[in-house]
Amino acid sequence: MKINKYPDGTSYVSLDVQGREGNTIFKINSYEDLWHLGQFVEAYNFNLGKPLITIPNLIDAQADKRFKENQSSGLKLVCRFLNNMNANFIIFHPHNAEVVEALMDNVDIIDNSEFINTVLFHHTGLDLDSFEDTILMSSDAGGFKPLMKLCDNIGWKGETYSASKARTEDGMKQLIDRADFEGKDILIVDDISVYGGTFKGLSKLLKERNCGKLYLAVSHMTVQNLGEDPVTNYFDKVFVTNSKFDEYYFENKDSTWETNLSKYPKPTNLEIIKLFNI
Repeated sequence: MKINKYPDGTSYVSLDVQGREGNTIFKINSYEDLWHLGQFVEAYNFNLGKPLITIPNLIDAQADKRFKENQSSGLKLVCRFLNNMNANFIIFHPHNAEVVEALMDNVDIIDNSEFINTVLFHHTGLDLDSFEDTILMSSDAGGFKPLMKLCDNIGWKGETYSASKARTEDGMKQLIDRADFEGKDILIVDDISVYGGTFKGLSKLLKERNCGKLYLAVSHMTVQNLGEDPVTNYFDKVFVTNSKFDEYYFENKDSTWETNLSKYPKPTNLEIIKLFNI
């Protein structure tokens, strides 16, 4: 695919009609990318028929409800746009798969089973017979049901646990109703991290409760610059897929701004599981 842009910002897409048919991986990291996807599908329809497209990270996935009457519903608009295309889609681990499936007729969902299975058995060194030494944890009660489904899919026989949240006079507060984790390693599993505030707070609580090593596995990190206090500072290791970016970094205060990522330090304990090769 070639994106051709005019001086006024408009564009069109041209395809190599000799290109192969099959599953096309299309990363959507902006609304402009979403528009280019629509152009790609229209051109593909004319030349090659109906495409099958994998979307590693669904934009606006967290905007799955209208929070106020005068606010737009982002996920509804994105899904409507995709559903009107003459294409079939595969979407990796959206924030609310049930809503996406309800809004689209032309979609199949891939969950995080392959990702977490890879993390557990190839990167943390967990022995298949040592389930008793590790706990899988959700960051809140809403994530516990998906975690249990994940455990069934990967055949996890070990312990699972969930943190929770409560609304107080000072705002939302994280809770863990267990005083001692008996030195067991904990892997927190979730779908999305922006700057990781929830996970930072949870790691602080867990370190007060006699846990072993702390790991975090999130399917999507939606911001490439992890900030001056990256979530990687709070865990022994953080795992993510390349659904958004192939590399992540955090800006050094003493550095001059450069667009080249090599100018910035990369977190040494962040491992990117590359499920999507383009």
